[in-house]
Amino acid sequence: MSVSKILVAMLSMFSIGLLIASFFVEKSNEIYRLISFYDTGLCLLFAVDFYTEFKSATNKWRYFFTIGWLDLLSSIPVIHELRFARVFRVLRIIRVVKSLKLLAEFLKADKKKSMYALIVLIIILSVIVTSASVLYVEQHTDTGNIKTAEDALWWTFITITTVGYGDYYPVTNVGKLIASLLIMTGLVGFGALISFLNDRMESLK
Repeated sequence: MSVSKILVAMLSMFSIGLLIASFFVEKSNEIYRLISFYDTGLCLLFAVDFYTEFKSATNKWRYFFTIGWLDLLSSIPVIHELRFARVFRVLRIIRVVKSLKLLAEFLKADKKKSMYALIVLIIILSVIVTSASVLYVEQHTDTGNIKTAEDALWWTFITITTVGYGDYYPVTNVGKLIASLLIMTGLVGFGALISFLNDRMESLK
């Protein structure tokens, strides 16, 4: 099982959590719009995964009519009801992995690649969770300037990359704590990724 498949499996499970969370948030709320943005992004990732699976399948029609059509349905962001089809992705991964012991053996066999997948996952989850959290605590404050889903997305991007233009920033203590955690995630995460890529380049020489 490749690292990319493990990452897609984890994101599939997380996307189900996003979908469930969307049912508890009013559609007029900016947090709902933010969840929809991220969910659409994950669906695009799943669409790419479906394409690569279909392209590499020995028997393309067999793949499509067994599990491929479920992968395709779970990759359609515009049809809200069909997003629950991604539950079958999780079941599929469970069937492939078969047990936590097998997964543990894979992680132990290639620690560098496993660490890479884990770092990417942590960065993605940090972006999603912190942007939603800061929007939740800041959007109803009188002096706050992070009011919309777009504001939260932009703030998260410039914060995790440590650019910090200063056009959007949290004003509450909780928001500042969230920002600090996001900055630390960016520093550690991107530093680890650069180190991993350097190791890969050295190994190719």
